[in-house]
Amino acid sequence: MTTTGLEVRLREGRERAAVHRFTKTLDDLVLALREIDKSYLTHGSRPTWVIAGLNHESSGDMIVRLEARSPSRTRPLEDMLLSVEALVDGVNSLGSLPEVPRFYSPETVGRITRIATPSEGFAEVSVASYNGKINSRAVLTSEVRQNAELALQGKEVSYGSISGTLDTVSSAPARNILRARIYDEQTQRAVAGVVSQDLSESLRQHWNHRVLVGGLITRNGRGQALKIEIDQLERLPENDLGMPSPAELLGIAPTWLNGENVDDYMGSIRGA
Repeated sequence: MTTTGLEVRLREGRERAAVHRFTKTLDDLVLALREIDKSYLTHGSRPTWVIAGLNHESSGDMIVRLEARSPSRTRPLEDMLLSVEALVDGVNSLGSLPEVPRFYSPETVGRITRIATPSEGFAEVSVASYNGKINSRAVLTSEVRQNAELALQGKEVSYGSISGTLDTVSSAPARNILRARIYDEQTQRAVAGVVSQDLSESLRQHWNHRVLVGGLITRNGRGQALKIEIDQLERLPENDLGMPSPAELLGIAPTWLNGENVDDYMGSIRGA
């Protein structure tokens, strides 16, 4: 059955919850859903998230149900709700692994860190998709918070390049820099970019297009790219038409795999 929406359960602690913490948690969740949706689909209409239900139980739990409203008929509502599943899956992933989950960006992980930090009356937050019934609930535990913090810690800095879609550009006037976001289709994760004002015109021209960016890359302990200080930027084709196929590339050195296919060859290498 298709997902209907996201249920958020906020458990109060010993003191009553602060209003601004309640609204900030919902804001962070909605922004996380939007960021995930932008990673899932670079181009397309975005849903408006509305409160479909609000309940304060006698146990002290506050339950909020969020549902998507489509502003356009060109994109099915079911497609827009995939961000709910990705959000819940990401929280579950962070419960065991200190890495940026699929369709997340470092900024999204930062939001999860804030939500998972008990403060101002809330002791615990959990999320679940629903479709008439509540599906498996993902609790933002202390393990989730710790792994999210580790996932955002830079462990290695080296020069390199990243290819993907340049889907967000914003400015930071106080630091005289521009901020960008590159969604890497290969890893299905987004990378934050810092760009000098010298490349502002190039950013404008390449916004919402596939690009290859080069610069200093900061990676976490799992080897995932978190941030790149961009000093080179070039446009890539929007698809793979005209690009050489793997078979053509392997044809450059036909004896390289000793007559084996790629899967068998890689299996023998890993098993060595």
